[in-house]
Amino acid sequence: MCRFIISLGSNLCPSEAESNLSKAEIFLSGLFEADIIFSSHYSTPGVGSGEGKTYLNAVAVGHTSLTAEAIRASLKDFELLSGRTPEVKALGIVPIDLDLLSLGDTVFKPKDLSQSYVLCGLDELENKIITAASST
Repeated sequence: MCRFIISLGSNLCPSEAESNLSKAEIFLSGLFEADIIFSSHYSTPGVGSGEGKTYLNAVAVGHTSLTAEAIRASLKDFELLSGRTPEVKALGIVPIDLDLLSLGDTVFKPKDLSQSYVLCGLDELENKIITAASST
């Protein structure tokens, strides 16, 4: 089993973004058979092509025996089913964005792993893990 990190994001209006992140969490919990934990949802300013927009973000961490290719294909299928088409993406609208940042020792998106929208969620999850471990 390898540890993975996935980032979640949406730049729709707050209620729609919240709904889409919650749906993505349900999808990911099923994909990884509940061996996954999620950060809370938090607003961040867009970076890169999303600059000027506000995003709702979260981070997920868990363990899996799935391959990176299988995970990425599942994430992209969910994005498409959630309305993230090439046409919508070209307009800068992000109904949902799910990115596999790392799996095991392989980092797929090193730049994303250093962004505040990911670090915020990872810090929260590390604190949850430490707190859970110290209470047992």
